[in-house]
Amino acid sequence: MEPAVRVFAREFNGSRSTADAGDALAGRAVVTPSGAHCRRLFLVGALTERKGSGDDVMHARLADPTGTFALTVDRRSPDAAATLEYIDPPAFVAAVGEAVAAGTGTRMRTSIAVETITVVDRTVRDLWVLRTAEATLERLEAVGDTGDLAAMVTTALESVRPDLDVGPLEPVNAAEILRSALEEGNGPRGLSRRDAIARGVAAGLAASAAGQAIDDLLLAGECYSPSAGMLRLI
Repeated sequence: MEPAVRVFAREFNGSRSTADAGDALAGRAVVTPSGAHCRRLFLVGALTERKGSGDDVMHARLADPTGTFALTVDRRSPDAAATLEYIDPPAFVAAVGEAVAAGTGTRMRTSIAVETITVVDRTVRDLWVLRTAEATLERLEAVGDTGDLAAMVTTALESVRPDLDVGPLEPVNAAEILRSALEEGNGPRGLSRRDAIARGVAAGLAASAAGQAIDDLLLAGECYSPSAGMLRLI
C-alpha cells in the first residue's frame, strides 16, 4: 500500500500545485510548499466538527496545532463512515486518507477523503506532532527554506507537553475492550449493541472491529442477548 505522508494542516492548506503521482490509477499528488508529494496522508488531531450521516457524504474538521484539515467520508469507506458516526467532537482521532485538490493556484482548495479513522489519546497526538515536525524540517532543509514554515513548526512543537511519557505499548485487544464495556453495563437489561460499539470506538476500535468482537463474544458463549438489540455478560 502507498505510504502515508505527514504534513501539518497549515502547510497542506497552503499547497498551490499538483504533480503526476507516477501511477495512472493513483491520480495526482498534492505538492506542499516544503516539497511533500501527498497522495495519502496520516493525520492526528482534534476532531472539532462532524456533519452528515453514514448514509450520505459526511464532513468533518480535524485540527492540529497549525490549522484545520477538511475531511470527507463517503460510501467508498463504509467502515470509516460508520466509525465516525460514533465519535462525538471534541475528540482526538487518527485518520488516513487521500489528498484531494480542487481548483488551481491561489484558488486551490484541499481536503482529505478519509479511508480510516479511530479515536486516540493526547499522547498519540503529541507523538504525531513530534514526528511531523521532524519530517517537515527535513524537507525544509532539503529545499533550503527556513522561513515561515520553520516558524510554523516551532509553534506546533510548543503544543507538545514537556512531560510527555509514552509508557509501555500494548496491542489493542478488541474482545477485552468489549468485555469491559459489557461489564460496566451489566445491569438487568444489559447494554444495547449500539452503546457497546460506541464504547469500543471510544476505546480506539473501528466500528467493524467492535461489532466483530461482540459477535465473537456471543459465539464463545461469554454473553447473550436477553432481548432484541441488547447484550449481557453471562
